[in-house]
Amino acid sequence: MIFLGTNSSGLIHFGNYKTIIKPVLNFNKIFFFIADFHSISKCLNFKFLLKNKLLIITIFLSFFKKPIFLQSSNKNTILLLWIISCFFKIKKIKFFHLLKKRNNFSFGNLYYPLLMFCDINLSNNNYILLGNDQIQHVELFKKINKKIFFFLNLKNKIKFIINNNIIYSYDKKKMSKSNKNDLFIFSNYSKIESFFKKFKLTLKKKKSILNFFCLIINFKMINFYFFNFNYNNFIVFISEFIYNYFFKKKNFFYSMLKKIKKTILHINKYNNYFYNYTNNNLLYIKKIFNL
Repeated sequence: MIFLGTNSSGLIHFGNYKTIIKPVLNFNKIFFFIADFHSISKCLNFKFLLKNKLLIITIFLSFFKKPIFLQSSNKNTILLLWIISCFFKIKKIKFFHLLKKRNNFSFGNLYYPLLMFCDINLSNNNYILLGNDQIQHVELFKKINKKIFFFLNLKNKIKFIINNNIIYSYDKKKMSKSNKNDLFIFSNYSKIESFFKKFKLTLKKKKSILNFFCLIINFKMINFYFFNFNYNNFIVFISEFIYNYFFKKKNFFYSMLKKIKKTILHINKYNNYFYNYTNNNLLYIKKIFNL
């Protein structure tokens, strides 16, 4: 089973597609997870987060007909988080990369890596798919894992799959919500075209518009079009190509939004199962602490 997760602080963009959706399109055993607790540490606008949560779930369902689980539906997460926090000394926050450049942070930021540890262990998966920006948390996870599981006399064999492909945006920075240079995967044609028009010709292959397109879509003839078309014509061509490439998924996405009540029932049905599933994983720990 492969574990995939994302928080609900922003919509799925092309960087997310390359990192967490495209690599597993042909896999059957996938576990989708929305880290909505994590997103609260980044944004306190609850209406915005709720809207994003529903949109992200419908985006995933347009690509995969798989159950999607919510972090907030599983109360065992909070139970395990408290147990782990009792093991972890405050001086260890020097390993928390999120806090290195910040003087003012909340307890939510402090607990972010510990909460990530809880999610991974409760899901009981063999493989965890991570983006390049999450490598910093892998070493921290191993340190926490070693200490806690030694005390509880437990063993778990989790392998991390790191996706090193980075999508660079028009400003030659990594595409991300925090950099405010992302593009929603189901954007309309005009937004896609205006986004690509911001790209400038560069000799750096990794940060070129050609590389952006090749990482998103495997199209062998793209080099021919790039070197034989006028640059403005090439922009129009790839804008149309990407828009049409995701058109069917986009239609399915909008049809699910129209049936939002049915979609919510579908989500809740699987999240009741998820709670019982993780509850079984905690039985051994509960016996030790007589919870």
